[in-house]
Amino acid sequence: MRVLLVASFGGHWVQLQRLAELLEVDEQVFVSTADEQNGGAAYYLDDFSVRELWRGVRQLPRAVRIVRRSQPDLIISTGAAPGLLVLFAGFLLGKKTLWVDSIANCRRLSLSGRAAKLFATRVLTQWPDLATGRVCYLGRLL
Repeated sequence: MRVLLVASFGGHWVQLQRLAELLEVDEQVFVSTADEQNGGAAYYLDDFSVRELWRGVRQLPRAVRIVRRSQPDLIISTGAAPGLLVLFAGFLLGKKTLWVDSIANCRRLSLSGRAAKLFATRVLTQWPDLATGRVCYLGRLL
């Protein structure tokens, strides 16, 4: 099984790395936003926020190319907007997608997490009180 793991650099990236350590898969391919710090990512996207959707729209073709080239069986993101963009590209290409909302969001699902509910195969929260409808709680992952 090949998994494409996507996160913005910083806290989201740290959480993604910790999650990746728990996975027992054949291959892991990483996507990040921090070119110069190369944390082991094979692909890069420019960072942007959900409030700057025009930047994401400009990068959608790149996100689609990343998904096509990496040919993942599953795409996982811990956030933020660039991770959401790659999940959306995966959705467009018929891939299974998983959004894992940050453990820091204990009172409310993140804005990107709320958007992921619209198209992600599965959305996970790490807080039982936030599990509703399409958002599942399977325990603390990180």
